[in-house]
Amino acid sequence: MLKVSDYFMKYIPREVTSEDMSVIEENAENLGFDRRLMMENAGAAVADFISERMDVHGKVIVVVCGTGNNGGDGFVAARHLRNLGASIKVILLGQPSDIRSEQSKANWILIENMEDVEKRFVRDVSQLLDVDRLLQESDLIVDAILGTGVEGALREPILSVVGLINKAEKPKYAVDTPSGLNPSTGQVHGDAVKADYTITFHRMKRGFAGKREYTGTVSVVEIGIPAEAEFFVGPGDVRRVIKPRKTYSHKGEYGSVLIVGGSELYSGAPALAALSSLRTGAGLVYITAPKSAVVSIRRRSPDLIVYPLSSSYLVSQDVAEIEDFSMKVDCVVIGPGLGIRRETSDAVRELVKRIKDRVPIVLDADGFKAMEFDRETLEGLVATPHAGEFRRVFGVEVGERWWDKIEKAVEVSERYRFTLVLKGHDTVVTDGSKVKVNRWGTPGLAVGGTGDVLSGILATFLAWGKDRFLSSAAAAYVHGDAGKRAVMKKGFHILASDVVEEIPDALRIFDRELIG
Repeated sequence: MLKVSDYFMKYIPREVTSEDMSVIEENAENLGFDRRLMMENAGAAVADFISERMDVHGKVIVVVCGTGNNGGDGFVAARHLRNLGASIKVILLGQPSDIRSEQSKANWILIENMEDVEKRFVRDVSQLLDVDRLLQESDLIVDAILGTGVEGALREPILSVVGLINKAEKPKYAVDTPSGLNPSTGQVHGDAVKADYTITFHRMKRGFAGKREYTGTVSVVEIGIPAEAEFFVGPGDVRRVIKPRKTYSHKGEYGSVLIVGGSELYSGAPALAALSSLRTGAGLVYITAPKSAVVSIRRRSPDLIVYPLSSSYLVSQDVAEIEDFSMKVDCVVIGPGLGIRRETSDAVRELVKRIKDRVPIVLDADGFKAMEFDRETLEGLVATPHAGEFRRVFGVEVGERWWDKIEKAVEVSERYRFTLVLKGHDTVVTDGSKVKVNRWGTPGLAVGGTGDVLSGILATFLAWGKDRFLSSAAAAYVHGDAGKRAVMKKGFHILASDVVEEIPDALRIFDRELIG
């Protein structure tokens, strides 16, 4: 068996986007890696990089800083370079009161208390002559304006300052990414710093490919982020898929989900999936269920909208009606409580083939089992089996720990081209290329119905138009967190419905309102 670090090396991507880095940093913080320490390591790495290439003692170094975390990295670099004997001038594009994060504010206070560091504040283009003079008088320039935080066209005075930096015939060092260059896409937002060197943190940025004119020589430096922050799912993965709420909005803007499930024996499963989808934030959730289950489902909650099908279990005659219904929704969950009658499995496969090219589908439980003799139909879907269901459909036995099942999970997902959420205490999420593991779970979730809760959470994220792999990883984490919260209140005596009720608390920290 490979060592844990070997799995990290094998499955963690070598390049990332700025969105990836936001996730990684939040996950690292959740693991105990303080943001201020992260910034300290980044700024110190910049200073070390520069001092290794030239003797900075007595050199005039201008550090141009923004008011975000990239500026904070610049403050740290300025402090370390001053301690190495450089003459430091910090140009802040804004005012100290504009500095956003606590770690950047803390590092600015240190700069404020260094009397031999010259500080200048640029609020508008009227101060550009002074900026130009400082840049021309320098021995080298450090760009810490925007980093990975660039969004849209550069605004003044940043746009003009970038032009002045490029005009200055001095060595230029970019912190993390040249300001104005999108590190995810490589797009230049009007203009960008043309650096001689870019010191980028943790991983190479995807948008740097073919952009040497702006990046110069790129060096990736470690700042101490553990590989676990990338490989294991964390709160950063959830924040990435959460849909903020606009002040003036309506239910139609938050996605609609259709649950196809239920049977005479199993009426609770589709209800649990629907309620968890609503608790996650879907605007509307519908259930289509065999007529034998409709009354029981409706009794569970007045929030459930249930449409009866023609028989006491799903049959092929129902497929056309469900297909028509699927045209109204943004995601379909197929499987909770359907049963495994041959006629039902035939109907599941027919339905999937009819709608899979139009709407995202989550195959759960009996819906997944229906693919046992038609695995090719899984292409493009999301499936959420546990180990037993996985063995039934693919004839593959997997162990309990993530390292006992990751290789088989990736192999199967890649072969059949679908997104796999292989459930367990260690849940493996893969699309055959990317891999995440959720170990944020509890044995309390080993109770009937909790898999239906996961499907409902996942369906809402997909209904919001989010990526299948990213949605699956985030859903696994939220599901585990809600389970942990339920266990904290009731011990290992929880019901699936208890997990549903903990979803709001698991998601509350990610709530965000957009004004307007």
